[in-house]
Amino acid sequence: MNPRTLRRLVLLAIGLGVGSVVSPPGLASADASTDWLASIDGLLSGSALPAPSSGIDLAISYDGYSLVHQGTAVANTVSGEYGLAIAEGSGAYAYAGGGTGDIAEAEGTNAFALAGGEPGDTGGDYDTAIDIGNNDLPSTAANDGAYAGNGDLGGGTGIGAHDTAIDIGNNTNDVTEGIGGNDGAFAGAGGLVGDAGDGNNDFAIDFGNNSGEADGADAFGGNGNYASDLGSMTGYSEGAYAGLGNSNTAVADTSYTETYGGVYAVNGDDNTAFVVGPENSYAAAYNGDSDSSYVVDPFGSTTSFAETGYGSNSDLAAVLFADGGTAAVNANDLYDILTALGPAGGTF
Repeated sequence: MNPRTLRRLVLLAIGLGVGSVVSPPGLASADASTDWLASIDGLLSGSALPAPSSGIDLAISYDGYSLVHQGTAVANTVSGEYGLAIAEGSGAYAYAGGGTGDIAEAEGTNAFALAGGEPGDTGGDYDTAIDIGNNDLPSTAANDGAYAGNGDLGGGTGIGAHDTAIDIGNNTNDVTEGIGGNDGAFAGAGGLVGDAGDGNNDFAIDFGNNSGEADGADAFGGNGNYASDLGSMTGYSEGAYAGLGNSNTAVADTSYTETYGGVYAVNGDDNTAFVVGPENSYAAAYNGDSDSSYVVDPFGSTTSFAETGYGSNSDLAAVLFADGGTAAVNANDLYDILTALGPAGGTF
C-alpha cells in the first residue's frame, strides 16, 4: 500500500473516531500490534484491507494513541494534548507534545520534527514542525530538522506557542570542517538556538541543502518574527535570522559558504533585512528599531552588503542592481543607497 494512501486512511480514522485503536496513555510511539486497518475497512467497505508492506517506514501517533508503526520510523504524542505526529522514512522521528494541538511531520531518511515542548511542559500550544528531506546523523550538535515551540526542545528555556518551522531539503555534515547538526528551521523560544526569551507566532522556513552546523532559518526570542532562506549553505552558522525582538523579518535568497554569512534582523523591533544577490551577500538590521537593509542584485557577480542600526533607529541601507556595500549607522533616520547610477545618502 502506498504510504500516502495509508496516511489518508489514518486521518480519516481520526475523523471518524475509530474506537478500536488503543495504546497506553502518556507518551506513545506507534504500535505494530494495533489492527486499526481492519476497523477502517469495516467502516468503508466491509472487506479486509491488506496489511501494510513490511518495506514501509511509517509511524503515526495521535493524542497519545499509536495508530501505525511500520519499520524504523517513530512518532510520539502525549495523551490529552491532541497532538498529531507523522514520520515516514528510515529513521524518521516526529514528536508533538508539551502543549495543545501541536503537529509534527518528518518525511525522509533521518528526518526530524519536534513541535511543542518536552513531555510535561505547558504553553507550547499549536506549534507546527515539518521536516522534508534526508539528514545525516549529527557529528557535533543536535539533530538536523525542524523545531517549533518551547526552548527545551533545543536544550534551552522559554515558551513558544503558535510557531511554525519548515525545513525542506537535505542536511549533511561538513566533512572538511568536521562539523554537523543543528541545521534546518527553528521557530519559537530563544532557547531553541541557545539564546533567551519566549517566542510566539514566529515562522521559519529553510528551503535548500545545508552541509555544516547551525545553518538554516531561525525565528526566535520574540513575537511575530519571520525568517526564510532559499539556497545552499556549507560551514558554520549561515542563513536567515530574525528575533530577539518583535516583528522582525529576515529573508536570504542566495547561497553561503562563509562562516556567519547571512541575513540578520535581530536585537530590536520591526527590523527588515533582505538579500537577493550574489553568493555570500549579506544584510544586517541590528540593535535598533525600524531599520531596513536590502541587497537586490540578482544578476551581480560580487558579494555585496547593507547594514543599519547598531544602536540607531529608522535607518535604511540598500544596494540596488550594483556591486558594493552601504551602511547607515550611528544616528537615527539615515539612508545610504547604492545603485548602478552611483551612491546617495542623507537623512529623512
